[in-house]
This record gives sequence, structure tokens and C-alpha cells, in this order.
Amino acid sequence: MYRIIGGDGNEYGPVTAEQMRQWITENRVSGDTRAQGADGVWKTLREFPEFVEFLPPPPMAGIPPVQGLPVDFDGDYRLDIGGCLGAGWRALQSQFGLVFGVGLVFVGIQIALALLGAIPILGVIFSLGSWVIAGPLMGGLLFVYLRIVRGESPAVGDLFEGFRRSFGQLFLGQLVLGLLASIALLPGIVVLLIGLIPAIASKGDIPALAALAPGFVLLFLGLPVSIYLQTSWMFTLPLILDQSLDFWTAMGRSRRQVGRHWWLCFGLTVVLGLVNLVGLLCCFVGVLVTLPLGLLALMKGYESVIHGRDAA
Repeated sequence: MYRIIGGDGNEYGPVTAEQMRQWITENRVSGDTRAQGADGVWKTLREFPEFVEFLPPPPMAGIPPVQGLPVDFDGDYRLDIGGCLGAGWRALQSQFGLVFGVGLVFVGIQIALALLGAIPILGVIFSLGSWVIAGPLMGGLLFVYLRIVRGESPAVGDLFEGFRRSFGQLFLGQLVLGLLASIALLPGIVVLLIGLIPAIASKGDIPALAALAPGFVLLFLGLPVSIYLQTSWMFTLPLILDQSLDFWTAMGRSRRQVGRHWWLCFGLTVVLGLVNLVGLLCCFVGVLVTLPLGLLALMKGYESVIHGRDAA
């Protein structure tokens, strides 16, 4: 097993020799990348005999080296929805215990906070805490699944990577994304509440449909805008952790790349939603498989959209 120091200065791995060769093929690492093998010594990949034949020769003096795919890839890509699902399924099979374990811890935290939130008076504190940690916790979950898709073997504790590295940015990313995506729905909600005031004042009378119709119309008109924004920013949280970005830059990169093929990205979310619906229909048991499968497929889509790597 091997570990590397990425271009962002963070340590990644452990990964197998096969996965390392794939990274070399994808130009994610180079001969100058610092790596650690079984002997625990850090050295360049070019110093590992098992990888020399897969690496391009070192550049000649005076000739700048050829750069691989940049971290800030900003170009066209091919998003294969079926390929994302297939890659997600293979990742689920290869590390089922880890995928299931991390997901179980994540769900357990959510359930515990929900139950604690039902406690009178003190429950408000736990509900507020659940809201505060939502972004860092979800960011950590997506980052673990992203590493699994990349062939790495993260630990269950890496679920909390967002708390250690980018708590504030993940919190703001989740908060700002949610607020901005909800603005389009706000007029409809306000008008609906105004229409309900007479019914509330009269203690239970059913409000007239005519009084509620304007609110429903505004909600209907605002829903496409909200869906567009949520889809455009769908990769904000993993971008914050994967590339150590601030939330606003991550939102911008996600919107820019998703915008190249917005309908395909939206189609990916629809397909994953249908997969989870099938899981719910299977007596809720199927969702234990379809939910992590969907997140793994989403992270494979992230690799295609953000890094330009085809699903395979």
C-alpha cells in the first residue's frame, strides 16, 4: 500500500499499486510526487522501481515539464450517467463494509440529534447543533465516498474530516446554498401564509382556495429557479474539502462546470432519486444499499464534471 502528498499538501491513501498506476495514467501524480511505500520512507515516485515503466521520462534540461490535468480543471467533459452508477456499484462491492459503516455512523448521528431535539426546552439546543454540523458532516461523508471511488481506503473516522479541516467553510457552504436556493420560494411561502391568516383567526375554518391560489402559483414559478440553483451548486461541499476552497469559490466552480451540461447533471440527480425511491419501496430496507450507491455514483459524477475524468 502507498500514500502520497498531493499538490495541496495533504496526504492521500493508502492505495494499492494498481490504483497508483491508474493515477499515473490519469496524470493525477507525476514522477516528482512524494510517496511512501511499505518501508515507510518518503521519496519521489520515480524512485519506486515498480512504477518507473509507467512514468514519462524526466524532462531534459531547459525544457519545462508537461503538466498533467490541473486541480482547477476548467473545460468540457463527458458525463455518463450509466457509467457513474456502474462505478458506484463496483465501489460499493469492493468496500461494502467501509461504505456501510460510514453511512451507519452518519445516520446514527442524525437520528440521535433528532431524538434529542424532541426533548422539551433542551431540544432547541440539539436542533440548533444539528443545523450547525449539517454541512461539515455531509461534506465529510461525501469526501469519504469520493476517496472510495478513487480506490483509496479511508477510515470510518474520516467522516469527521470536515470538522478538522474546513468546518467554517462547509457550514457557510450549506447555509448560503440553502438560503439562496430558497429565495425563489420565499414570495410563494409569504403569500400562502397571508392567505392562511383569516383561517387561523377564525379558529379552524378551511381557507378558500382563491385565497391560497396566488401563493401556489408563486411557488410553482419559483420551484424551477430553486431546482436550477441547487443543481448548479450540487458539488459545492466536496469541492471545499477536495480542493481546500472557500465556500464562495467552490460554489462558483460547481456552477461553472455543471452549467456546461446542466441537463445531464440534473438528469443524474433525477436518476439517483429514482434509485433511492426504489429502495424505499422495498420495505425501506433497500435504501440501505441505494442511498450509499447513489452517493458513490454522485461522487463519480463529481470526478467527471470537476476533474474531466470519464466514468469507467
